[in-house]
Amino acid sequence: MWQSPPPTHIWQLRFYDFNVWTEHKRTEKLRYMHRNPVKRDLVQEPDQWPWSSFRAYAYGEPGPVGISDWQVLKMRKRVA
Repeated sequence: MWQSPPPTHIWQLRFYDFNVWTEHKRTEKLRYMHRNPVKRDLVQEPDQWPWSSFRAYAYGEPGPVGISDWQVLKMRKRVA
């Protein structure tokens, strides 16, 4: 059976990964993720998107996107 060749990269060329080191950047990225369904006119408010972690962050409610350990979400200062 024919198999496709393995991908040469994970991200599409116009995307890239990076580490989030500051609270400001963490907030920026979470806002982007939570507001994206609103921006795309899929819902009127971020808490209406069923696959979002918004309700877990905003209201502490469990949902389909689990936030299993709040300690992991706490930002730690980088020690140089």
